[in-house]
Amino acid sequence: MSGFVSGLAAPLRSLLEVKHAIGLPYAQSERHLHHFDKMCAENFPAQVTLTKEMAMAWVVARPAEHVNGQMRRITPIRQLAKHMGALGMTAYVIPAGIPGKQVRYRPHIYSHAQLRSLFDAADDIRASGLGGQRQLIIPTIFRMIYCLGLRPSEARTLRRNDVDLARGTVSIRESKGHKDRIVFLSSDLHGYCRHYDTAISAFHPDRIPFFPNHSGDFYSKPTLDYWFHELLAAADPHIISSPGSPPRVYDLRHAHVIENINRWVLAGKDPEVLVAYLSLHLGHANTVDTWYYFHLAADFHVDLRRIANTGVESALLEAPDGLR
Repeated sequence: MSGFVSGLAAPLRSLLEVKHAIGLPYAQSERHLHHFDKMCAENFPAQVTLTKEMAMAWVVARPAEHVNGQMRRITPIRQLAKHMGALGMTAYVIPAGIPGKQVRYRPHIYSHAQLRSLFDAADDIRASGLGGQRQLIIPTIFRMIYCLGLRPSEARTLRRNDVDLARGTVSIRESKGHKDRIVFLSSDLHGYCRHYDTAISAFHPDRIPFFPNHSGDFYSKPTLDYWFHELLAAADPHIISSPGSPPRVYDLRHAHVIENINRWVLAGKDPEVLVAYLSLHLGHANTVDTWYYFHLAADFHVDLRRIANTGVESALLEAPDGLR
């Protein structure tokens, strides 16, 4: 919350105080605000109001920047301007529609064979010479993401005391939308996590993260992405070059959801009965986000179009923005 140096330091601090006071982690947006503050200090050192010139200098797309990343940069500056306006300060609000429409990602849907080869590659991982226990962590963390439908960030930031190996539960705290939830380990995953915990405790007996790096801290997103692409290359290089969006760690969560939907719908289960449960399991803010997966599953599995409720499908022609 400290460290702002531009003429906008006071409202920047005030905005963060408000966001944190209502329980928002706001970590990524806070990083963007610090970069914006640095730009203002360097290029507009005497300016104490948020002008159009300052805002539009920030809006300019960076080399090779994706429009979605550009939107994530712009949003907190738009929020800053509105916050300043509420305080009675002069501030230019970046208009809606800049930089354009968000590009909706179409997830890669893995075949059972691809998933099998991916986890076989994870089991073949060897220890590195850097001190980390990647040979223990990689097979476990990716299994938990897939088997529990976790967001990758939820898996990375699990604390040891979030995983109750006596009861077989995992507590997901302060995730997207600031919704806590509990998910349940299957019997085989429960046993797998028990073996992992025993093995990793030999190297980190007093660890806080469930998945500690070599220094006992949490792993970063780039490390998880690097590992995943390492597994993809070892499992089936053709997955990386397949048509459509490139596969991401996040797609393992999609695979988990679609696999469950397939089983339910093909078994004749009523989606309207199960969607509320699935929404809670995934940590969605509302069931609208969850219904999208039924439409997505139908896109990849033709039989589901015939079985699915037509009224439901017609409501899902547009995936909700920000689905995660």
